[in-house]
Amino acid sequence: MTRALTGLPNGLRQARAMWRDFTGESGYERYIARHRREHPDHEPMSEREYWRARRELAEQSIETGCC
Repeated sequence: MTRALTGLPNGLRQARAMWRDFTGESGYERYIARHRREHPDHEPMSEREYWRARRELAEQSIETGCC
């Protein structure tokens, strides 16, 4: 039984990471990592600015299911 419990913390970490990716919660962290890689000479948006820009983009690109 202790063998099964040994992998539990790692499994929970993986499940949490998957859940955060699924819900979009980890979006800002991914943005920061990509921004540092691709634009090291520019300051990234703050977390608040990032979520606001993401919301505005989603509102602008609303698509209907027709045509």
